[in-house]
Amino acid sequence: MGEEPPQFEKAKEVVIERVRTLSPALDNVVKAAAILIGIYEILFIFNFNYTLYDMFQKMGIKIGVLQMTFQTKQGEAFVLAMILLITYLLYPVRRKEKYLQKVPWYDYVLAILGVTSALYLFAVYQRYAEFAEVYTTDVIFGILAIILVLEATRRVLGWVLPAVVIVFLAYGIYNIGFDWVRFTQQLYFDEGIFGIPFFVMTIYVFAFVFFGAFLLKIGISDYITEFMITLFGSRPGGPAKAAVISSGLMGTVSGSSVANVLTTGTFTIPLMKKAGYPPEIAGAVEPVASTGGQLMPPIMGAAAFIMAEFLGVPYNKLIIAAVIPALVYYAGVYLFIDLETKRLGLKGMPREHFSGLDYFIRKLYILLPIVVITVALVWGIPPHISAISSLGVAIWVAWISKDNIKGHEGLYVLLVLLATTLMFTGKSMAVPVAGSMILLLLILTALGLTTDKVEFNEKFYITALFLLFIALTKYIGMTKEQILLLSGVFGIIFSLIIGWYSKSEDGKAMYRATYESMIDAGKTSTSVMLAAASAGLIQGVLTMTGLVTSLGYRLVDLTAGNLWLLLILTMIFSLILGMGVPTTANYIITSLVAAPAIFNAVQNLHPYADPVPGFATPIALLAAHFFVFYFGILADVTPPVALASYAGSALAGGDFWKTAMNAVKYALAGYIGPYIYFTHPEMFIITVKHWTAMTTLQVLYDLGATLLVMYLLAMALTGWFGKHLRKEIRGLAGVLGIASATLNPVIVGIGFGFVLLLKFFGARFSS
Repeated sequence: MGEEPPQFEKAKEVVIERVRTLSPALDNVVKAAAILIGIYEILFIFNFNYTLYDMFQKMGIKIGVLQMTFQTKQGEAFVLAMILLITYLLYPVRRKEKYLQKVPWYDYVLAILGVTSALYLFAVYQRYAEFAEVYTTDVIFGILAIILVLEATRRVLGWVLPAVVIVFLAYGIYNIGFDWVRFTQQLYFDEGIFGIPFFVMTIYVFAFVFFGAFLLKIGISDYITEFMITLFGSRPGGPAKAAVISSGLMGTVSGSSVANVLTTGTFTIPLMKKAGYPPEIAGAVEPVASTGGQLMPPIMGAAAFIMAEFLGVPYNKLIIAAVIPALVYYAGVYLFIDLETKRLGLKGMPREHFSGLDYFIRKLYILLPIVVITVALVWGIPPHISAISSLGVAIWVAWISKDNIKGHEGLYVLLVLLATTLMFTGKSMAVPVAGSMILLLLILTALGLTTDKVEFNEKFYITALFLLFIALTKYIGMTKEQILLLSGVFGIIFSLIIGWYSKSEDGKAMYRATYESMIDAGKTSTSVMLAAASAGLIQGVLTMTGLVTSLGYRLVDLTAGNLWLLLILTMIFSLILGMGVPTTANYIITSLVAAPAIFNAVQNLHPYADPVPGFATPIALLAAHFFVFYFGILADVTPPVALASYAGSALAGGDFWKTAMNAVKYALAGYIGPYIYFTHPEMFIITVKHWTAMTTLQVLYDLGATLLVMYLLAMALTGWFGKHLRKEIRGLAGVLGIASATLNPVIVGIGFGFVLLLKFFGARFSS
């Protein structure tokens, strides 16, 4: 697809991280810690041990050790211990060359203290849960854990978030009269480090980090990127449009805009430049598309899971609420790119630059894991089980997609589709499904003995193991959720076993990919886990001091109750905070500080006072949280920091400021959209109490009018509509676009008429 640009390494070092190159022994320690995070998460946090116990018990085998259980806080403490160990061994105290060569003695000490301070809570939490008493040693280890978490956060994420946390901690301890016992109880035992944010990270987000790591390693992400480029590359603006779609699809899995730029961007940005886009445009399109991935259902970013916990609205409802905003965002990006492409007069690239489309159509089943996770989430299956179940399917399709391992591809695809569909059936279908799986396996074996369509190789073995697994678990009466969880975990085991014994290069590659995915998931989780732990300290202080309730009223007073001024102030606060604070921490802070203020301003107004149908959560609170959520994410493309834009400019070799300003322009739907959704909450869909013909037409009108707003603004800022537009026409398009954001039917009608006028009489208004 195009060579990796030399700027990639620079971007990766400066924007993402600079980590040490460890000795083999220390590297193995880090790998072990990363794998232990995954093992502990699956066994005790996802309750795989109980599921496994139940499976064996139904088979007449009792394994008592599988009933071992730990408190949730203990599980969080174990995960944090491994995170701190990885951080202090891998991340130097300063990001300079001399600190990258070896691990100094003090980092060994900090690593040991980090593990000890976290595991101390693991050891004493049962006692605390029973008696709720805090002793002097608790205070010592609690304060030590807080200090080490902040230093680890600084090393991984920079100094801004720890600095903000320190300000809150100083206020908190002063406010409670330097009561260190209360301080420790609140920020170490009850909330703080192990508050809701870290809880959500360990329960839900890690499962998706795990899932995403596998998609990247086993080749599914590469398939998505290359497929989109092949599909759109020969069309005008094709590489840029391919970047929008592929980055959106992968961004929804990775949850990190910068990381997504540095993966899909290595393919898409060179192609955009080859197609004729200036570096400052090629470097802007990718960050905008990657950033939007955190807004795109079904997975979105880590902050969305925390939002579900804060609001008390199930995640499968939140992803429905996010559908229209996400579609508008990407439609806005697409419109800008389309007009920009036409303005530049760019043509599509020759078809010979791309792989044959037939190959990607034939391999379309590789996207089955994304279909599975979407269906599972919408059906209300818990998010972490949805992610793990999709992982099993992902591993299965990755094995059968290997062209160098012989076997009739269509036959294996049919088996995967049938087995995956039947796996979702309920207990009433258990025996017929089990029988069907055995019958399919017998047919597959017979074909292997009598024809050349099936060979007894890796494809046969992975398929046979999955069919036997589904038959067994269905027959003994496991629940649908249990089977889905087991399928993901056993999928990893099957892949490791088959890959270990495989003699083929593809088989060995799958073994390495499976093994390395487990390591990468643990390493990748360090940033989101530390961001959550640090932001949890802020939440703990706000609760401890009562600021969580009073700040909202103070902000309302500051803006004299003016809603628009409050929204603008909140937007600015979110964008500034996002300059140095990761999306997750940004959302946590703004949702605790600014969202209550917005809620207070509108909570008594219609329709905000009404609850979300089926829940106690007021519509006002849902709208306020989505508002701050959007702007926290857009900070990644907003200068002066704009980490995603910086990564894009480094890959494209363009000027940072021009790249960042183009990114802001292309992401305009993200800046204007939140105001529209807030003032028209029916666009969240789940806020509609009764669906009638009128409410359906209202939502469709809102969507159409919002798209018109984006089109008018795209015309104004690109200066193109069939031909170059005169300045006064561009200005009028901009004014109509902003005015139409009210969705007032009269203004929208005028805007629509303006577009029609330009379409039929555009030659008179061109420059």
